[in-house]
Amino acid sequence: MDATSTSSAVLVGLCGDGVWRAIEFAAANPTRVLGIVAFAVGVPLLSPPHPWRVAFSFDDELPTEDGWAKLNRHYWRRDYPGFAEFFFSQLTSEPHSTKQIEDAVGWAVDGCVDAMIADSEVEPDWDAASVEATCRAVTCPMLLVHGSVDACQPVERAHELSELTGAPLIVIEGAGHMIPGRHPVKANLLIRDFVGSISGGGS
Repeated sequence: MDATSTSSAVLVGLCGDGVWRAIEFAAANPTRVLGIVAFAVGVPLLSPPHPWRVAFSFDDELPTEDGWAKLNRHYWRRDYPGFAEFFFSQLTSEPHSTKQIEDAVGWAVDGCVDAMIADSEVEPDWDAASVEATCRAVTCPMLLVHGSVDACQPVERAHELSELTGAPLIVIEGAGHMIPGRHPVKANLLIRDFVGSISGGGS
């Protein structure tokens, strides 16, 4: 925002890297955030993770490479494309999602495995109480949108954030994690209507 001389904006985020960072920024800089549209509410510690996300060690060498055992640093080094293919097929579970999965895998493997591993090694500096306090500190309007079958972020996190902040929550039945990519018309209309509602009806 500083680089583009943007004094304030509506932030739109997906998952933890988009939603949680937007919330942290809004709590610390209330005059710079006009609103937040949060897709696949990735706020840590608001609910337990899906059990399959924590079923296997990320750091240990595992005796299997099946399923979510691919969420493992050693497997990533052996076959990161294999992990990306599995991961995004789980996150984009709606029928006829081949193009969205192919795009997501292509973007993933264009990145750096070492950077992904390094990011996974960063110890978070928050606990449940501080996460809740940060969420409550957000003063701008928010709209929460979550898929009912999101395999990455439990829908309970969206419900809890709605309770903490009073933000409205839209649960899209049958939708997975990648709502803006898999349901772009719905996502764009929600963003448009949200921006209009906080700007006095403009679009």
